[in-house]
Amino acid sequence: MAATNTPRGVQADTTTLNPVEVRINGGMLALNRFLMTLQNKRMPVASFTVGRDGGGMRATILLDCPPEQARRYTTLLSALEDVEEIGAVDETVEVALLRVEGAPPYESARRAGVEVHKEGETLVASGDPERLKSWLAEIKDSLEDMVRLGPVARPGDGGV
Repeated sequence: MAATNTPRGVQADTTTLNPVEVRINGGMLALNRFLMTLQNKRMPVASFTVGRDGGGMRATILLDCPPEQARRYTTLLSALEDVEEIGAVDETVEVALLRVEGAPPYESARRAGVEVHKEGETLVASGDPERLKSWLAEIKDSLEDMVRLGPVARPGDGGV
């Protein structure tokens, strides 16, 4: 299960965001220490998504700063004892779980550049965060229920 939190003061629409993926060892206490570091160092976090997989916790952070500054923050965070791996990523995707009225909107998703497949009665949609946001706005009248999981990293050069 993933959770996302975008602070009210951050305007993610108007700036260049730098995605960083982190793998954290040590459970909730380690996650708490990591979050306190982000807060205490006043890092410009536009979005933070965390989830658990077989290897521990994985977090995707979108830093609202120039790329050089994001690299410095990544270097600083890599020195933390609970950080197993950290790296910049080339691409982020957002995932949404949907329930729609009527036939699934596969054609409109294809036109919007969003991937959609069905798992039981749930549609799983994923794609570039901006494209997914636009597509969800387009189909809002046919949505019965929706859960947006937030941006997650897709590893690339230097990614985890």
